[in-house]
Amino acid sequence: AKLAVGGVVGCVNAVTSEFNRRSNRAIAIVRPPGHHATHDEAMGFCYFNNVAVAAKHATTTGRAKRVFILDWDIHHGNGIQDLTYDDPDIFYLSIHRASFSKNTRDWFYPGTGKPSEIGKGDGA
Repeated sequence: AKLAVGGVVGCVNAVTSEFNRRSNRAIAIVRPPGHHATHDEAMGFCYFNNVAVAAKHATTTGRAKRVFILDWDIHHGNGIQDLTYDDPDIFYLSIHRASFSKNTRDWFYPGTGKPSEIGKGDGA
């Protein structure tokens, strides 16, 4: 998990270094994926939120002014949403299977990602 999060930060550095840019493209194919991990909880086999860490690294170090995250997975990335919900510099879009009521047979993990969840404060 530590190597995975280090790999995504390494990708950000590789494509944004002002003095030592090695490429203008990078991809990190890592496991565990990380999109369920929140600030203080590992969830859904995710220990660190690789994508959110990379996005925050890019914006807080000045390597990027804004970041767009497209999460295309059958499960909603509740951890990415949690970590970026009020961040005006990170736009998060999740394409996932939606099911929100645990009382129905079609409930689907993690049960988050409603259309009304559009950010908060400056992140909305």
